[in-house]
Amino acid sequence: MASQPKPKSAREKAAEARAAAEASDKRRRRTINVVIGVVLVVVVGALVGGAWYTSQQNQQKTQPSADAVAPAGAFPADSPYQYGIEWTDNAAGKPVLEIWEDFQCPACGDFEASFGPTVKEVVANNDAQVIFRSTSFLDSNFPGDHSKRAAAAYGCAIDAGKGEEYHDILYANQPATEGQGWTDAQLIAFGEKAGISGDAKATFDKCVTDRTYLTWAVNGTEAMKAAGVPGTPAIYLNGKELPDSARANPEAFKQAIQDAAQNQQ
Repeated sequence: MASQPKPKSAREKAAEARAAAEASDKRRRRTINVVIGVVLVVVVGALVGGAWYTSQQNQQKTQPSADAVAPAGAFPADSPYQYGIEWTDNAAGKPVLEIWEDFQCPACGDFEASFGPTVKEVVANNDAQVIFRSTSFLDSNFPGDHSKRAAAAYGCAIDAGKGEEYHDILYANQPATEGQGWTDAQLIAFGEKAGISGDAKATFDKCVTDRTYLTWAVNGTEAMKAAGVPGTPAIYLNGKELPDSARANPEAFKQAIQDAAQNQQ
């Protein structure tokens, strides 16, 4: 008769139990590690894909397009003043004053400091049809896209009804070093300084972050090139560049507009 197997001792049973538990724990850890690895691959892939998509979207926005969305009231692509923003409300039939500008341009900042109040006076009196034409040509001279983003943010402020205020704040906060530009956080903070609040501020912030009007800003630069405008600030009155004599001081500036109005009568 075959001998019966010797009963396992308590120590042996405990050892087997520990071995089984350890094997089960190793299988569980392997499963968890595999799951974590798969999740990480998915998350990293999503992040990389999202970053790539965002990069592609932003790159597309830096290409000119006649179909680009534009701020409220912007002149359409088929207008002689394409992509410009008129500051006057009731100046039909008056001389047309076009001001080409780049928010990074130090000379534009100087013009704003010297003639900004005069331009506002012309606007308030409807003495001329005042059209600001934003460009971003300086972005080709420096790293980054500061001029485009500033112009695009200005467009967002126009939608919020605070375009003029935002315009002035950009120049008041123009970096001392040309090409240094502004961060998105600064451009967003300027919105609050301009008086944008509540739901309008949330919409403005998203507009800046999404760079909604970046292509519109690019279009302005293309229009500048097509018009043969050599640089900024460039001031045109009824299609002709304002001579230096009319930019000698605010009084000469206003007189040039008055003379143009008389010549139209």
